[in-house]
Amino acid sequence: MLSTDIDGLHGGFLAIDENGQRLFALTTSGLTIVQLASVPLGIGALNPATGPSGGAVNATIRGSGFQSATTVTLGGKPAKVTFKDQNTLALIIPSLSAGPQQLVISNPDGETVSLDAAFLAQ
Repeated sequence: MLSTDIDGLHGGFLAIDENGQRLFALTTSGLTIVQLASVPLGIGALNPATGPSGGAVNATIRGSGFQSATTVTLGGKPAKVTFKDQNTLALIIPSLSAGPQQLVISNPDGETVSLDAAFLAQ
């Protein structure tokens, strides 16, 4: 991700490693690396993002900070989740009412993230 250096003192380039644990910033002072104590829970993409409202759709969530007992709801209904790794969850989308559905991901430690209209049930 590129950023604008407004005053010449701040970073001109910001990158994150593939696991989301380290941030790299190139500043006028040189390279700065920040090691995070834990990877924050985040949603990258839900694939597919559209499917039948009848459910039983196999889907994949890519993101960050997933734990082995992470739970997922779509439209307020629990999905069957299989933990693949800290960046990938496989799930079976439940039967939903037609329309856009909110995705909520929760880790066992209480950290939660949501994305409105993440899935369109047709």
